[in-house]
Amino acid sequence: MGLRSFFHKIKIGFVRASQPSIPPMSDVKRYGNYGEDELIFMLRRALPDCSIKRNVIITTPEGNAELDCLVLCNNKLFAIEVKRWKGYLVEREDGFLQQKTDRWTGELHEKYMKSPFKQLSRAIYLLRKQIPINAWVNPIVFFDGNELEGISTKTEQVWFTRYDALANYIHSGGNASFGKNAYDFFNQCLPADYLYVKAQGKSMACYVNRPDLQFQTPQGTPSPYEIDSIEIRHHWSCDDLTIIMKNGVRHTVRRENAWIRVFENGSWQSFPLCKIDSVILSRTL
Repeated sequence: MGLRSFFHKIKIGFVRASQPSIPPMSDVKRYGNYGEDELIFMLRRALPDCSIKRNVIITTPEGNAELDCLVLCNNKLFAIEVKRWKGYLVEREDGFLQQKTDRWTGELHEKYMKSPFKQLSRAIYLLRKQIPINAWVNPIVFFDGNELEGISTKTEQVWFTRYDALANYIHSGGNASFGKNAYDFFNQCLPADYLYVKAQGKSMACYVNRPDLQFQTPQGTPSPYEIDSIEIRHHWSCDDLTIIMKNGVRHTVRRENAWIRVFENGSWQSFPLCKIDSVILSRTL
């Protein structure tokens, strides 16, 4: 290694160390994600023949939204909003009043929570604007019952607190769509990509700009639209990328300072691969 190359590597290493990572996840978001993880696991076990997309991204001129879970089962679509709320819930005109009793002092705490039914209705409305296929989307709100004491509501909307009841409704209830419309609609829905920083326990659900993933490797130039995931091993001045294709073929490439753009929460952001451990691209579960 020449002296110029040595100092170049030292400089690049310090530049990489100062670059931004993906933002930390809030405790509330992390808590909610655990509920979504458990729901997906239970649905896959109870409904092995159904197709599931998680964190469906919705972007329209009228606004942006995200669906926690979209299920395709027997020519029927089910959009599920997951709420992992604690305490006792009392429905009001525009949402829920959450009542929790402090286990140490016995004091009653109340907090207003926005209506998940209205949130889900808006997301479905925008999703139908985004995808011009006439398909029926059945809305469901699932209240994770692990720390839920009870619910008081007179709504006629569909909601559940038990996984078995939810799975039974998806299998046997709901409205079907005409012909292949449900399948065509489902196939056009875009589930989120994920960025992970394993050591810090951070993750981000987003859409990764596919052209940023076009790498020339010793094995060829894989199509960024056929990539399943990318595992990244970090060194001081470079990164080794293992690119795993949907057909299982692997490509390897070394990059000094690569960046990717992602769309998250209505805006584009850029992140360096030197601060990301893995990229998981959208999948049907």
